[in-house]
Amino acid sequence: MVGSKKRIVVVGAGIVGASIAWHLARLEFDVTLIEQNEPASGATGSAFGWLTGAVSDDAADVFLRRAAFADWRRLQAQIPDLQISWSGSLKYDSAPQACLPGERLVDRSEIASLEPAMVCPPPEARYAAKDGTVDAAEATRAILEHACRMGVVLHKQTTVTAICTTEGKVTGVQTSQGQWEADCVVLACGAGIPELAQRVGIPVPVLTSPAILLRFAVPQRVVNTLIAGNEIEVRHAHNGDLLAAEDYPESGQVTETVSAAQASVRKHLRGAESASLMHYSVGERPVPQDGHPVLGFTDESRGVYVAVMHPAVTCAATIGRLVAEEIRDGRREEIPASYRPARFKHKVL
Repeated sequence: MVGSKKRIVVVGAGIVGASIAWHLARLEFDVTLIEQNEPASGATGSAFGWLTGAVSDDAADVFLRRAAFADWRRLQAQIPDLQISWSGSLKYDSAPQACLPGERLVDRSEIASLEPAMVCPPPEARYAAKDGTVDAAEATRAILEHACRMGVVLHKQTTVTAICTTEGKVTGVQTSQGQWEADCVVLACGAGIPELAQRVGIPVPVLTSPAILLRFAVPQRVVNTLIAGNEIEVRHAHNGDLLAAEDYPESGQVTETVSAAQASVRKHLRGAESASLMHYSVGERPVPQDGHPVLGFTDESRGVYVAVMHPAVTCAATIGRLVAEEIRDGRREEIPASYRPARFKHKVL
């Protein structure tokens, strides 16, 4: 490829794929981004958008989470359209929990000062002043708009059906709209990764973890931070809507969970007594089977790169930077070995 740009095909236009495409374009690669539906229509579209670096030292994703704030702030400076609120978060449980790095313990009086709309503040909570929030779907669209200005070619409503190889070397992808040539294919399509990877003999076990995102109309802003408690997990969207996150019920009775969430919001927040449900969605969050992020080339030929983890929104800016740098440089030694796809090589799926 002397004298020409290396051609990269990125599969998946969620927030991770968008970030990867943007960072690759910044490094002057020839980038094609392929999305089977619309950008941010998968898990990204139902993401709560919590940017938090509060994580234990032995957490599987600590390397990415500790770098996330700096990368999001850098990206925010480079893409002014990104609407990120660095308003902090309050976490509490029915039983007291020790603070993680980046958190400090606050008592009821300080909680009431931070969140005066809480009807019954808990005795204590963990406050992470540096935490932020982002509307993931809007952020994805903003990143993609800037990426396309830099030359990224986006193909929507296009399904990648196979990774093409010749004599063991990746040559491109086969899609529902034809074939695109590539020197490297980046799989950033979440739950769609295992099927594509397996077609070239690469096991990458990714499970899905469903979660519910609810959007309420409220007459005024009722919370200042992000509140994550045992009764409610809420924050405001950039436009003032109140967002709430709920775990997917084991019973599968989503409508009952949605009704209970609305009742809880009305009960626990002053000013939200008339909160009306505008919309809710279920997002299938991709989660690597062993809980560790998957980040790296799948083999020595460096023709296929895999990028998937949970929480993806928190780490998307960092993942984009690392993937682009590694494709440019060949290998980034600081990425933990536990993240590498090679760990699955001898596993039977």
